[in-house]
Amino acid sequence: MTSTPALSVHDVTRTYGDPGNPVRALDGVTLTVAPGTFTAVMGPSGSGKSTFLNCAAGLESPSSGRILIGGEDVTDWSESRRTVLRREKIGIVFQSFHLMPYLNAEQNVGLPARLAGGRPDKARIRELLAVVGLAERSRHLPAELSGGQQQRVAIARALVGNPAILLADEPTGALDSASARDVLALLRTTVDTLGQTVLMVTHDPVAASYADEVVFMVDGLVAGRMGQPTAEAVAGQMAHLDDLVKVTS
Repeated sequence: MTSTPALSVHDVTRTYGDPGNPVRALDGVTLTVAPGTFTAVMGPSGSGKSTFLNCAAGLESPSSGRILIGGEDVTDWSESRRTVLRREKIGIVFQSFHLMPYLNAEQNVGLPARLAGGRPDKARIRELLAVVGLAERSRHLPAELSGGQQQRVAIARALVGNPAILLADEPTGALDSASARDVLALLRTTVDTLGQTVLMVTHDPVAASYADEVVFMVDGLVAGRMGQPTAEAVAGQMAHLDDLVKVTS
């Protein structure tokens, strides 16, 4: 396994609004994510966790600081280059599944290759659909699949290009508890079996407990970290985030 970080964020800030009275969503975030690990990012509403994920994905540009994906500095890339970056090096899974309703599961997984002007690797697609437990549903349209199954198709699609990192934004937010557990177990499996790197934003302590480490964000800053998290420990820390702020301030 390579020692180059899958993601490195160095002193990143992100401001919005009037320059005379800016809103600072990120206030100097520094974070390194090792390859082959599962990291959860948690924080209260307005803590900056979604903005952080958008900057890491190249969906937003930081106001200052540097972002490296697989050791490559992508901070100043143009929007067109960032689009290619997301297609080739970053897998993204959202709360909403964003599947094409008129394409079946196999076609949805192969869509990134078609958008890039290439031909989908059918063997790779079949392999991933088997990994996510949908080998027998490859010809089903999204409307013929449950919410949990649709999210598993979305995960397979995010993995099809062998990304340096998979970014998941509240991936279980639209699912019932049983489907959520299946999706979280699948994300865990992609790390343990495929060596994938996963960075997940979540509000759910149970979801965070599937990760190797939890990063807590408060007021646009990394306020603390927790290794080997349990749902109880994460929930307890979320209830006392002010203590983390006092330690880091």
